[in-house]
Amino acid sequence: MPKPPAPLPASLRDMPPAELFPDIFAQDAPHRGFARGGRAAALGALAAIDPVSYGRDRSYLDGHVTRLSPYLRHGVLTLAEVREAALTHAPDTAPSRVWKYVNELSWRDYSVRVYAEVGGLIWQDFEPYKTGLPASSYASEFPADIKDGETGAACIDAWSRELRQTGYLHNHVRMWLASYVVHHRRVWWQGGAAWFLTHLLDGDPSSNNLGWQWVASTWRAYPYLWNRGALVKYAGDRYCASCPLADAGCPFDATYTALSERLFEGKEAAPGESGHLDSARLEAVPWEPPLTPEVALGAVVWVHGDRLSPTNEALTAYPKGPAVFVWDDALLKEWDISAKRQTFIHECVQELPVHVLRGDVAAEVIRLARAHGASTVATTPSSSPRFRAIVTALEGAGLAVQHWPEPVFGESLTPLDLRVHGEYWRQISASAFGKDPAPPKPKRPRAKKGQSVKAKE
Repeated sequence: MPKPPAPLPASLRDMPPAELFPDIFAQDAPHRGFARGGRAAALGALAAIDPVSYGRDRSYLDGHVTRLSPYLRHGVLTLAEVREAALTHAPDTAPSRVWKYVNELSWRDYSVRVYAEVGGLIWQDFEPYKTGLPASSYASEFPADIKDGETGAACIDAWSRELRQTGYLHNHVRMWLASYVVHHRRVWWQGGAAWFLTHLLDGDPSSNNLGWQWVASTWRAYPYLWNRGALVKYAGDRYCASCPLADAGCPFDATYTALSERLFEGKEAAPGESGHLDSARLEAVPWEPPLTPEVALGAVVWVHGDRLSPTNEALTAYPKGPAVFVWDDALLKEWDISAKRQTFIHECVQELPVHVLRGDVAAEVIRLARAHGASTVATTPSSSPRFRAIVTALEGAGLAVQHWPEPVFGESLTPLDLRVHGEYWRQISASAFGKDPAPPKPKRPRAKKGQSVKAKE
């Protein structure tokens, strides 16, 4: 006679994260970041957005940015519902008032789709550096003075502190800081990307790593640079006024031409250098409307970190079914997640009707299913390779895995071209504004300097 399944361990749902992860909390003094976790906090932040002003001043450090990114990254809010909220700020006759905000939301959808296609390759150089320097010129060890905010440059040190203390950086600052790390200090972009993932509340390999590759020029035709003039334009003199390098020694006080000549050996890849991504892989990615599964008798629900919301589609499909969230010890060890991020995730999980465990995710989900005699596990999709590995393990244990999709942000009538964001946006832009999907509009020919398009026709 088979033994009855072992009972589940007690839930860790109400155990403070400082007790769950004492080592992390001991080494990371700021235990809370700039945003509180959970659906209630997310809805409060969503109600306060000003997408019209965002379109005008988002590039300025004091502009009307929404700071919704942690809620989007962890699925507390969906892109579709944020888009719908943005559209309420513009009449049907003038959606252009929020065009830029919706377009910026699409970058999140785009990066997640790229991640779903390339998987672990997200950590490899897609293309060679376009700096005339070989990859071996970039150090793999991340500099302690950057990490500790002790470079002597007021702006760099302030951004390092802000990252470590709040888990937030303005998007412009992310690009500036990444450019300094890679181009001025010649550090491997992967080290900077890992540093960001440790602290950013919205840290995610998709948008984070693609941003670093864009700055580094491993997914762009040329490297991203900035200078003191750009800093003062978008940030004022808040850094330069107190910087000991302001009058002499500022590494950014030069023209772009002078910076390029100082930092790079050329404007192309060094001889013999190559990348790891075949762009044809992203040229025609199939797109079909996601299918909604049928409710199965006696299923259990697995909630993961990419959809931490009471509106989680698997939870709503099985409102009375057993549900579990598992702190993934292997992933937390690999990513070195800060106390701020642990606190944010913990606050999200506390609003969910789940049994909380920690350890090996697949093993704990299997244990939940066995304890309830279930043969089906319901969950929500994720672009993470880790997610796919766990699903494979669940299926290997004889469990059927259902993927309950969240609302679609943008639909396409054709396979998606993910080689560049602009092509993807042409395909989904109509749907992204809540309309029926439409064929991409033809590209307008570029006019030569001093010549209008009409004059060329």
